[in-house]
Amino acid sequence: MQELTFLFPNQTQAAKTLYIGLGDQEKLTLDSQSEQYDAQCIKTAFSIADLQDLGTLAASQFSRAQALNFVFDLKVFEQISPVEVAQWLAFGLHVASYKYQHKTKAAIDLPACAFSLSSDDQHLQQAVKNGQILANAQLISRELMNLPANVLYPVAFVGAVKALGLPGIECEVLSEKALEEQKFGGLLSISQGSAKEAQVLILRYRPAVAQASKHLALVGKGVTFDTGGISIKPARFMSTMKFDMGGAAAVIGAMYAISALALPLNVTGLCGLVENMPSSTAIKPGDVVMMRSGTSVEFISTDAEGRMVLADVLDYAQETLAPDYLIDIATLTGGAGIALGKGYSALMGNHDDFISQIKAAGKTCGEPVWHMPTGDWFKRPLECHFADLRHGGEDPHGSPCVAATFLEYFVKPNQPWAHLDIAAMSYEMGHRKIYGETASGYGALLLTHVCQHLSQQEGGEE
Repeated sequence: MQELTFLFPNQTQAAKTLYIGLGDQEKLTLDSQSEQYDAQCIKTAFSIADLQDLGTLAASQFSRAQALNFVFDLKVFEQISPVEVAQWLAFGLHVASYKYQHKTKAAIDLPACAFSLSSDDQHLQQAVKNGQILANAQLISRELMNLPANVLYPVAFVGAVKALGLPGIECEVLSEKALEEQKFGGLLSISQGSAKEAQVLILRYRPAVAQASKHLALVGKGVTFDTGGISIKPARFMSTMKFDMGGAAAVIGAMYAISALALPLNVTGLCGLVENMPSSTAIKPGDVVMMRSGTSVEFISTDAEGRMVLADVLDYAQETLAPDYLIDIATLTGGAGIALGKGYSALMGNHDDFISQIKAAGKTCGEPVWHMPTGDWFKRPLECHFADLRHGGEDPHGSPCVAATFLEYFVKPNQPWAHLDIAAMSYEMGHRKIYGETASGYGALLLTHVCQHLSQQEGGEE
């Protein structure tokens, strides 16, 4: 057996011992009725997600203990290395200390680190530190997502991120006037129905290492509230549309972690920030707009707004940055959740090796992806008599793949690109202990681990 002990010096109750790897049930649970130990984990086959959840479960169940002593059956370490175990337990323990507090203005508050590892092993100590960084990355995303839309609108989003003071990251903002000058026709067509001005937030991370020769651009959808516009959504669950900036929130969380972990990869995060509202100035179905790329697009449903925002920002990112890799991430379609539930986020793309890297990253952080197709039949709903493209079809068949195929029209030849549709993962993730009852912050871990995998591929180190 091997032990990992986490110390919580500010708590008042005696230490608790948890035996991990006892029993043969699949459900992750702690049995507090054990005579020998304070709790036993009734599970034998562990995944990364299990360890994350175990940390949160233990911290929640024994919230006043001065120490948590995890005693592992060595069979666990045949599946996952001790360093990974320490990292993901620390992640779960730190996430457990988060509770959203209502704010009257946009601000990001992170819980103080309440524990340390009782060990002289420097590899394990660094793993715990990394786990805390990754937890904060996800919590930054959650904080942004949890804020109500009357508090967090595009300009306020920018202000909250600037106030966070991300170390090692340069910040630039394209105002609505600048977006007009740059001819962001798709993005501004969504924003035109709202009194809130659109913004594009650009965050640049450039590590001071010679081997960082490659460049990844991350593009996040930041619709701070989505009514559906003229194609208005049903009233039921409308309040959850404040989560429609989950892609942008994931980019912000990832940029924090990428910098804090000092990953040897150049990364630029771009967030297209708008509010989609119905008004006398809102875009209408049947209207045609000119995208930044010079492509004309006919609107079908104004509730298919995210792809218009992303397409313009993707075009800008490629023209101004010429990145080696390009990812967009968005709470884009309900169809992705219908297809995959909450077990996987949807992944589409145009480059097999890049797709493989993202799939591997999902497995190593507990945010798995499922590769879905683009092109072929999915081009048919985009055929149009009134413009170069329609931005979607009248029926829901293959909607996640149709949306990704639309975005692919704005990806330049030979540009490795991937699209992540995380709509189903933004909230109501009750099957996982780490997410709690509010927004999930999903995607921050995934993007960070994509960067780690690309760094290793280029000869860097985590």
